[in-house]
Amino acid sequence: MKKKVIVAVLLCSIVLTSVFAFAGCQKYFDYESIQGYDIDLAKAVAEELGVEVKFMRIDWDNKVIELKSGGIDFAWNGMTILEELKKEMEITDPYMNNAQVCVVKKENAEKYNSLDAIKDAKFVYESGSAGQEIAKEKGYNGTTAKTQMMAMTEVLSGTSDIAIVDWLLADFYSTSDSSFSNLTYTVTLTEEFYGIGAKKGNVGAMDKLCTAIMKLQEDGTLDKIAEKYGLEDRIIKLDYVSKWDSLSEEEKAGWNKIEERGYFVVGCTLFAPMAFMEE
Repeated sequence: MKKKVIVAVLLCSIVLTSVFAFAGCQKYFDYESIQGYDIDLAKAVAEELGVEVKFMRIDWDNKVIELKSGGIDFAWNGMTILEELKKEMEITDPYMNNAQVCVVKKENAEKYNSLDAIKDAKFVYESGSAGQEIAKEKGYNGTTAKTQMMAMTEVLSGTSDIAIVDWLLADFYSTSDSSFSNLTYTVTLTEEFYGIGAKKGNVGAMDKLCTAIMKLQEDGTLDKIAEKYGLEDRIIKLDYVSKWDSLSEEEKAGWNKIEERGYFVVGCTLFAPMAFMEE
């Protein structure tokens, strides 16, 4: 009997430790230090709506779980609009153009410069990303990384030949003075669009979000943010009319909860120029 009690206590301790460890990983980014197009836009939206915003570091592969559990209110970090995601969450209309590209060492740019040339290469891509979906679709041999930054780091170290990442990220780092300046991008695998996600059924919060973005478009704030990060040619203007007055009380509940607490939580990772830390 005593052994059973001890085992039960140990099992409970392991479970609780795991829960607390998981919760400990979900820390907020420092509000003043984090920046980027999505970050600045979220801050402007919060100000327009009269609430605050907090940015939570999440495992991007768990974004749907985070939304369903209420850990975050929005998945807002250069999220590629995918048909399977539309089944799992509410998603805005596209707000930015992007593409998935192949990032390689500059010395290998000629070697991996076509679809035929890359087919037998060793790939790496962020877990749960559009890059992983494309690799799976095309049957590429590869492994996953926690983030797109880690995927590019694997290419730098020679662990992988090619990282499939967002064009916006690849362009930012390949043209800047950083540790990734020895990388470049070659083949474009597919073009895509970014959207912002909320919990399935949380149409009230999405309505408030889109209405605020429309106002920021009208007063020029959105253009200023895009210019700050050199994304003027990539942004897509929303065409949205508020549906708030026609929503049911149940549909409004998600936003009312945010308004009552005084802030919304954005789930994100780090990748420039959408979200990164000041150095």
